[in-house]
Amino acid sequence: MARILSCFHDETGEQDMRAGYYMVTMVIHEQAEPLQPYIERYEARLRQAGVDDIPFHMVKLLHGHEGYEGVEPEDRKKMLVAFNTFVRTLPVKYQVFSYTDFDVKDTQTLAKKLESDIEAFLKGNLEKFQGYDEVAVYYDGGHKAVRSALRRAFDAALSSGVAHFKKPPYAEKRLYQVADFFCSIELAAMRYEKGEASRTYEKFYGAWRSFRANYLKQARRKRVG
Repeated sequence: MARILSCFHDETGEQDMRAGYYMVTMVIHEQAEPLQPYIERYEARLRQAGVDDIPFHMVKLLHGHEGYEGVEPEDRKKMLVAFNTFVRTLPVKYQVFSYTDFDVKDTQTLAKKLESDIEAFLKGNLEKFQGYDEVAVYYDGGHKAVRSALRRAFDAALSSGVAHFKKPPYAEKRLYQVADFFCSIELAAMRYEKGEASRTYEKFYGAWRSFRANYLKQARRKRVG
């Protein structure tokens, strides 16, 4: 049976750097590791907490938007805790590529920098990536610069025909949500460290010490390197 490595991607920020930052997160999962047992335990935790299984999206959860509209903050906090536990148990790793408007000024520069950094990351972990028959690359966002950077970086770093860009199997779509989670935690860490944590952050994550112990340290145990 072919060994396949999945790489899911999510981003946060504006490509023209209006937000002052931009981040892309890569979540890595070996497809031979089944996800369904972890998903079932996560869904059981939600049922036990008496909350709905709303497709996880950190910003919407924190602010009560879209699917979370009308859900009390207490219940949204239960959802966050359940997803945090889910992520901690998953057989995944992640890497984040983070930029600020200090060193990246526009979309073109960002695209080039992102491509270069992803290629360098892949080459720095080449033995791992080349140990698979196929690397499945997933990105469902609408940012052409990210899609182009991913294609160019994977094609440049890996042997021809190894990386394939495709839609994920149904169960693995949860990993898009995991990528969003890691991206959001890394962004929150940047804001806490700059003293820019919002009231919403403090309501859901707590003060810096609480966030660092309960979310950031737990997440970074999954970070590559």
